[in-house]
Amino acid sequence: MKAITEKHEMVHPGESKSGIVMHNFLSHLDETFNKSSHALFLDFFNKNNDISKWMIFSDYALNDRSKPNDAITFSILPYTGNLIDLGKLVDKLSFKDIKNLKKVNAEFLHFINESEIINISIIMDKNMKLDPFNEREALKTCYKTAINQVSRWIKNEGENENYIRLQKAYRTLLDEVSKQGSNLRNIRNIEIVSNLIAYITFQVCKSTKIETIGWFSDRDNMLNHKIAKFSMPVIFDLANNLFHNLMSSNDSNYTEKFVFGLPEETGTVWYDSFNRIPDLIAATLADYDYKKNLSSHAKFIPVIENILTNRKKCLVYKIHTLSDGFQAGYLPFFRQGEA
Repeated sequence: MKAITEKHEMVHPGESKSGIVMHNFLSHLDETFNKSSHALFLDFFNKNNDISKWMIFSDYALNDRSKPNDAITFSILPYTGNLIDLGKLVDKLSFKDIKNLKKVNAEFLHFINESEIINISIIMDKNMKLDPFNEREALKTCYKTAINQVSRWIKNEGENENYIRLQKAYRTLLDEVSKQGSNLRNIRNIEIVSNLIAYITFQVCKSTKIETIGWFSDRDNMLNHKIAKFSMPVIFDLANNLFHNLMSSNDSNYTEKFVFGLPEETGTVWYDSFNRIPDLIAATLADYDYKKNLSSHAKFIPVIENILTNRKKCLVYKIHTLSDGFQAGYLPFFRQGEA
């Protein structure tokens, strides 16, 4: 793990340091992201450099034993004045989540390809742990390191509301992972997603002039985790704090605003139609056996052939879990006959 403050020190389980941790899997993804595929990412934002407000919608296909992969997709769209009309169009074209479909509407695929949307997807090995040796101790060290950092901020800058909330959140998480009988799966998912969204938002801000960028997540177990113990979804605090430290390490005077969309507790989520874009891609990637080049259902094939092969606007990465750590790679999809 790497602490993204002070000297960007490596932090090992059991050590006592100060900082906000970026997990090892993300460090490996960072090395890959900034290689050849990065030019495609930059090209998209250079093409849209007149837009200063962006939205990120996300969906996940995690912990499904019937699927060969875990997959996460972030769909990045410009914020425009016709957002409501665009949402109605997406709703009309997509109809349902892909798990409830027998066939994907070809017009929906065309819309995704022709619209100014870039999709960032991460495939992971099943049941990936944050540390191959002792995940619980790694998480305890992660939260102790963050508590030390927040305590330092409070000492130097005073007890502002955000610091007090953060301190409480990290202490609550530390208490939870310190219990031997606790289930780490949801916390693991929260750590993975919060690290990824913070990193991707940071990369967007580095790539173009940003005024505001928002993350709009679906209603799920991560968003609602132990919600009574936190004043806001803890995944928001984790994502925002890592984003802040990444941005500060790049420019201490940064002005970009990272905001969050909180879905309604019940009923229809107002941005649900947009989340069907990452849902379509994440479900397809989770289902796809890329070693055998097989999908379990014919409905996924058009998504692979029409969306995933559009490498200008659909970047896919694979995080491999090794016995001693992680490895990450760019996973381009090609149409038949392409080199």
